[in-house]
Parts: sequence; structure tokens; C-alpha cells
Amino acid sequence: MKTELEIAGYTALPLNLPGTPSFPTPATHYLYLRPHEPRIPDPDTPRSLFLVNIPIDTTETHLRHLFGTQLPGGRVERVEFESARTGKKNGAAQIALVQGTNIAKGKKRKRVMIDELENRLDGISLPSTWDRQLHQSGSHAVVVFVDKASMEASLKAARKASRKASGGKDIITWGEGLDESRVPSLGLQRYITHQRATYPPRAELLRTVSEYMNVFAEVAENRKKESTRQAAEPDEDGFVTVTSGPRLTSAACEEEAKRLIEKQKKQAEGFGDFYRFQSREKRKERQIDLLKKFDEDKKKLEELKMRKGKIRPE
Repeated sequence: MKTELEIAGYTALPLNLPGTPSFPTPATHYLYLRPHEPRIPDPDTPRSLFLVNIPIDTTETHLRHLFGTQLPGGRVERVEFESARTGKKNGAAQIALVQGTNIAKGKKRKRVMIDELENRLDGISLPSTWDRQLHQSGSHAVVVFVDKASMEASLKAARKASRKASGGKDIITWGEGLDESRVPSLGLQRYITHQRATYPPRAELLRTVSEYMNVFAEVAENRKKESTRQAAEPDEDGFVTVTSGPRLTSAACEEEAKRLIEKQKKQAEGFGDFYRFQSREKRKERQIDLLKKFDEDKKKLEELKMRKGKIRPE
């Protein structure tokens, strides 16, 4: 009797990996799947499957083909890979921003939250240089179906295929019947495409950088407004932090500093000879300076006379 392959609650689904020009020998690969049970469930958890040990060349197209064609299951809504960000939160933030900016006249504009802008900022990146993501051995993925019934039908079909494959027959071939034009190529063509993508068009780079800087400026402005608003609110003890007037620019700060220094110098001059000993010391300093200048002038005069020849040394 054929039995289902199950390990630690996971259904083991054998897959036949076809040979390639570099390694023509076929191999058997085991894909493990079960209903998704994260520590913190979300609304998509009941209609999701958790896959472990996916093939390294897995794409969303491969999994859609597996559950939609090779296994008569349900429709896949999206796939969340371990090595790639889903962009789910960023997408929600972008929708909120669009809704906030496209408001008719006469209505109040919705306040854009800082965290939404930061999520959008994290979602902006330079164009990828790889057209296909490869995964590490043993990587996992989460397949989200359109509804719970589709997930249950796909899991049931996978268990049925696992029972059939336990006898060594009817093993599903990975990617069989999939149109190759729907999946980016591997091998030499992959690296040729990578070399071309390393130098993206200038217009695309400018668009990405401009978008990033615009969102960054908006984030900075919102942070400034938020800090100003928080400073005006009372703290836990009921006190409000009192700040000075408008901030000065760098040029204004320099002028203000110079003015204060000059003012301090003038004030110090007024108290220079407040005591008698200070007056005596100043007179002595002036006398010493005058004697030094007299000696210097005397030496200069002697040098001039020697040059004219009026005084000849013996």
C-alpha cells in the first residue's frame, strides 16, 4: 500500500530534476510543505503554504505552474521567498500616499505618517543587475493562495502525489511543460544579461535618485514637524520645554559670535586699570617698550652712518 511521505509534520513531495548540459544525470529532489503557522499570524496565514528546501532555481512562475498545472490545486496569489523582500508593506504605504495626494480641492489633505514614508524610502532601490534570483540550498518560501479552499486543494493534491511517488512511479518533473520564454535563462545567457544590466540607462538612474531624494526630503520635513509638535506638548510631569526664538543661520551665527567677542573686549578694557598696581604695571610696560624702540632706532642710525662712510671702524 502506498503511503504518504511525511517528516515532522511536513509532506515530502519528490521532484525529478531533469539533466542539464553541464550535468546530464537527472536527480530526485524533495520539497517539504505544510500549512503556514507563523509565530505571529496575519490575515493571509489561513490561505498560505510553507515550503522548505525549494530548488535553487525556483521562481514564482515555477510554483504557479506546479500548483496550477502539475498539481490540480488552486490559484496562487503571490510567493514570498526567503531571500527577497515581499514589498507588501511598501506597497500599502505607496497606496496610502497616492490616496493622500490625489484628493480633490476643498478637502483636507490626509496626514502622511513618517513610518509610511520610511517604508517607501526603503522600497526605492537601484535597478537590479540580475534578472533571476537564485536561492541557497534548503531555502524556504511562503505560497499565498487566493483563498483557503485553494490552499487546502493544493495541499491535498501534494499529499496524493507524494503517495503515488512513494512507489517510485509518477514522480513530478520540475518545470515540465513550462514555457521557457516565461522564465529568464540560466547559463551563459544569464551572465550576458547581468553584464548589460550593470550599466542601466542614465534616465532610469536619474529617475530613481530623484525619487529617493524627494521622499528623503519629505521624511526630513515630517520629522522636523513632528519634533516641533512634540516639543510643544507637555511631558509626563506636565511641563513644556521652552526653546529660544528662531534658529539663526550659519552666517548669522558667525556675525553674532563676532559681536559678542567685540563686546567682551570693550568691557575688559574698561576694567584694565581698576587697581593701582595695574596702573603701575602698565606704566612700566610702556617704559620698557619705549626703551626698546629707542635702542632699535639708535642701531638703525649707526648702520646708516656706517654705510655713508662717515664713521670708519679702526
